[in-house]
Amino acid sequence: MKSHVSTKNAVAPLLLGVWLAGSALAAAEVPRDAIERLRSDLKADRNSVIAQEMSFTPKESEAFWPVYRSYRAETERVADRIVELVLEYEDLFPDVPEQKATEMLKAYTKAEGDLLNIKRKYLKKFGKVLPASKVFRFAQLDNRFDLGTRLALAASLPALPVGQGQAPSEGR
Repeated sequence: MKSHVSTKNAVAPLLLGVWLAGSALAAAEVPRDAIERLRSDLKADRNSVIAQEMSFTPKESEAFWPVYRSYRAETERVADRIVELVLEYEDLFPDVPEQKATEMLKAYTKAEGDLLNIKRKYLKKFGKVLPASKVFRFAQLDNRFDLGTRLALAASLPALPVGQGQAPSEGR
C-alpha cells in the first residue's frame, strides 16, 4: 500500500493541536471567545492545507475556491448553531432538564442532517469543476478537519452524569 507522507505530516500535527486546544478548553470552561479562536485558527489551517495538498492546476484553483468559499459559508452557519448548543449545554451542565435535553437532541440531529445535506450538495458542485479523484481527495481532507474539530469539542465537554433526568419508562 502506498503512503502519501506529505498529507499525513501536514494534517497530523494539526489534529494534535486541535486535540490539545480541546484539552485546554476542557481545563477551563468553554467560553465563546475560546471557541471562536479555535474556529478561526482551524479556518486558516484548513485553507492552507487544502491549497497545499490538493495540487490544483491554475484552472482548477480558479474554479474551486469560489465554490469552496460558498461551501464553507454554509457549513459555518450550521457550525454556529452547534456552537450555540455547546454553550447552552455548558451553561446548564450538570443539570440539564429533560425537556431541554429533548430540544437540544432535536437541534443537534437537525444540524447534523443539514451538514450532511450541504456536503452532498457541494460534492456534486465540486465534481463539476474538478476530476472525481480530486473531489474524493478534498472530501478526505475536509473530513479530517471536521473530525479534528469534533475531537476538540468532545474533549472540551463533560458527558452528562449517569442518572441525569428520569428514564422514559421505569418498567424496562
